[in-house]
Amino acid sequence: MSASDASPDPSTSGAFTLDAYEPDQIAERVLKKGVKKTRFPAYKTMVLGFMGGSFISLGAMYELFLMSHPEISGGTGAVLGPLFYAVGYIIAFISGAEIFTTNNLSAMALASGKVSLYEVARNWSLVLFSNLLGAVGIVTLFFFSGVATIFDGALIETAKTISAFKLSFSPLQTIIIGIFGNMLICSGLWLAMAGRSVTDKFIALLVPVAAVPAMNFQHSTGNMFQFFLALITKVDGVGLDLPAQITITSIATNLVLVSIGNIIGGGFFIATIYYFVFLRYKDVDPDVSP
Repeated sequence: MSASDASPDPSTSGAFTLDAYEPDQIAERVLKKGVKKTRFPAYKTMVLGFMGGSFISLGAMYELFLMSHPEISGGTGAVLGPLFYAVGYIIAFISGAEIFTTNNLSAMALASGKVSLYEVARNWSLVLFSNLLGAVGIVTLFFFSGVATIFDGALIETAKTISAFKLSFSPLQTIIIGIFGNMLICSGLWLAMAGRSVTDKFIALLVPVAAVPAMNFQHSTGNMFQFFLALITKVDGVGLDLPAQITITSIATNLVLVSIGNIIGGGFFIATIYYFVFLRYKDVDPDVSP
């Protein structure tokens, strides 16, 4: 038996500690959080989902600004952009907002039998829809602020380039890209759930989330800001042509396929596998009291 096995469980001892949670403790925390999230009232899920989509979009906005700034070289923007993109995700997670991709971890609660398929599907549907509303809201405010057209339209041009690239993959490729995207995001969240402070969570999330745009992987909520900012070029007065592949139909198809990949990547490869490794034969009290 190791020293860590012999020591009291820091999550139940009540003593202050800086030790990270053990993997089986993380699994319990993820399961309990999944049960709690799936049983939120609809209004709470929608409001927190709106905030989640808004925060992710703010991070994507920051990334676009760096990548399109005329005084920042392409290589520097490619390195710094994803890191600042990750900040939006970190704000959303630490502030308690709801994000479709991280909520895919509630598949662990489903595997345990603590919640029903209907409860999980209801939560994911509400969060995905409200994430979309949050993204649309931020894009609309950003466009009418006048800042979106700075750098002689380079910022929107960058959004169009990114969007066209995201939409250029076959359906199978898009699903696989979505799998990789949420494997990284949910593994980052898993690491963050091991931490006991805001600093722990920030550091744990930063690199895995930044790796998603850096490696051109995709997650549905993260795609929304660039897609809708590109679409808004149809508004009179912008003066920028929209690539042929960027249409409402192609965007809707992408979001569906990426969401499927995200569910597989986060819900199966992270949540379900870790459930069978750590919790399959363990009875966990969900403790969902308010």
